[in-house]
Amino acid sequence: MPTAMDVENQKSTTRRIRAANAITAIRRHTNSSTSVQTPFAGRIGANQEFTVDKDDSEYAELLKNVPDAASSLSWSDSFSLIQFLQLNLWKSAVIEAMGTCLLVYISCFMAIGLSGVVKDFSSGPFVPSLVAGFANWILLSLFIFSTGPLSGGHLNPMITMATFFARLSTFPRSVLYIGFQLLGASVAGFLLRASLNSRSFFVPGCNFDPNVIPIGSAFTIECTVDFLAVFLAFGIGLDPRQKAVYGPSLGPILVGLILGISSFATGFTVTGYSGYSGNPARCFGAMVGTHFYSYHWVHWIAPLTASIIHGIIYWAVPPRPYHSVVTRTAT
Repeated sequence: MPTAMDVENQKSTTRRIRAANAITAIRRHTNSSTSVQTPFAGRIGANQEFTVDKDDSEYAELLKNVPDAASSLSWSDSFSLIQFLQLNLWKSAVIEAMGTCLLVYISCFMAIGLSGVVKDFSSGPFVPSLVAGFANWILLSLFIFSTGPLSGGHLNPMITMATFFARLSTFPRSVLYIGFQLLGASVAGFLLRASLNSRSFFVPGCNFDPNVIPIGSAFTIECTVDFLAVFLAFGIGLDPRQKAVYGPSLGPILVGLILGISSFATGFTVTGYSGYSGNPARCFGAMVGTHFYSYHWVHWIAPLTASIIHGIIYWAVPPRPYHSVVTRTAT
């Protein structure tokens, strides 16, 4: 039977081959127009499958240009402005804009339609919330599968902020991603206005009545569910120990399920509250299409707070590599 050392050597060799292939692809991309997949620790749903070992000198050149090709990057590397000069990063940001635009448009369009049939059910918003939850699950999963290899499949400032504070995404990437996500969401807002030929529409998950539900209560719901979503997204879609369990093929589906359950559970419980936002860009786009309300800060401060708290926990209790646990047990 293979010893613990043999198992460790085999895993190490596998990791090196996968990382070497990634670097070769990037170098090939430098000299051609062929699309390649750049290693990125913050790729949602991939469980850090497409990363390199930051302690291996062989990858020093790659990590100089793409620091978040490895996880747990230092803050000095995170704030290195050289990444602003990387054309591939700008291309990824454009993909984030396109994906966010389409996701915001179709999810808001669906939510607006479902809000109009609430009165047709004796149970009120229960059935529309159930339908919205299922649709959001499918939609987000598909968008992550579609954009994951190109940009990491964030499509959400909350996810980008969370990966930044967890040191899985650099400052330049986070700035570009959030900026382009808002650009895409703004275009979606104008498309909604043009599609509905109106600026007076109600978007569940983004609009609530502060005369019925206090701002403090709305913030508490948003912040708590934001933290729940980030906590589960990291445990399901970004924990490297899950690669051996289901890996990138199932991760996006499970991450999408988080949004589906969250939007369903919060859509019918509290009077005056139409449901959990979960994506600041979505509500930003909705308000570009309608009007900006005084409570829009809730959609930003809540996920920011949740991301910071999660980042502190992630720093204090980072995921340990599975192979180190096996080795320790074997000895």
